Amino acid sequence: FSKGAHCPGQTDDEYRTTFALWSLTQSPMIVATDVRNMTAVMRQTLLNKDLVALHQSTGTPPGAHLAYWECSELLGCEVWGRKITPDGNSWMVALVNRGTRAHKITVKWGYLGIGGKTPAAVTNVWDGTSKGNATGLYTADVPSHGTVVVKIVVG
Repeated sequence: FSKGAHCPGQTDDEYRTTFALWSLTQSPMIVATDVRNMTAVMRQTLLNKDLVALHQSTGTPPGAHLAYWECSELLGCEVWGRKITPDGNSWMVALVNRGTRAHKITVKWGYLGIGGKTPAAVTNVWDGTSKGNATGLYTADVPSHGTVVVKIVVG
């Protein structure tokens, strides 16, 4: 490995996808890198307070695959999620693109057990930016082998 290298052959988008799914599903996680020489994507993932806190939380069950989203590549687009709060009013959702092309992927509130007419605040977990309020669903552009992770909070 060169200084700051990560997972040979893996793109930054693939690295974020792996970390997001590990966090949502509470899979065992081992950091096998020199933390003094992390790349930008390593810092963005391994030091992401929301994803690390979710991974470490025992207040809700591990996350799971919620749905396939119809895109032009068979089984290429998926929605994963995990309740952040036991009442189900806050969720962490990963829109995962396993395909070879970029796709728009949508999470519908019904996947989360939230009423379709319920407004919710949406925040991009990677950079902390607000995506505003959405009602019933949220759609994002997701790069090939990439993952958009959003926090969805009702009320």
